[in-house]
Amino acid sequence: MTEATDATVLVGPAPDGMPDPHLVPPQIARGGDPFAALRIVHFVSRLRRNETLQVRDVVAALNAAYLDWYFSEKVLLAELVQLQANWGISFHGDDRIVLDRNERGHTLLVIDSTKMSTFLVNEARRLAEACADELRTFTLGDGVSRDN
Repeated sequence: MTEATDATVLVGPAPDGMPDPHLVPPQIARGGDPFAALRIVHFVSRLRRNETLQVRDVVAALNAAYLDWYFSEKVLLAELVQLQANWGISFHGDDRIVLDRNERGHTLLVIDSTKMSTFLVNEARRLAEACADELRTFTLGDGVSRDN
């Protein structure tokens, strides 16, 4: 008998009425996690530009967009600071991602420019590659990840 390497060889279709097993457990976003950072960058790329936003409102909208994730203000701010730094390195200090404070808390201003969308797409691609690397490491490492 030969060893089966493909799950489709071992199993048939699920019985009628079987629930979808592709539910994902809720995640708590952590600083430095490429999966969380990718979601944040993707979300930031869709924020209104040239308008000062309250960071707490951005956090609420981000959490509403990804119901299976929880993003704290601290994690969002850390990723925004990283984006600021990466922008500064790429474009030599031309401030286009501006963090500040007002009487209601932290604020965010993403200034539109011809380079902003391309920059955010490139950041997201870099993070997607980091996610793929982590998934590959997890798969090849018999379930070993940064978390265990």
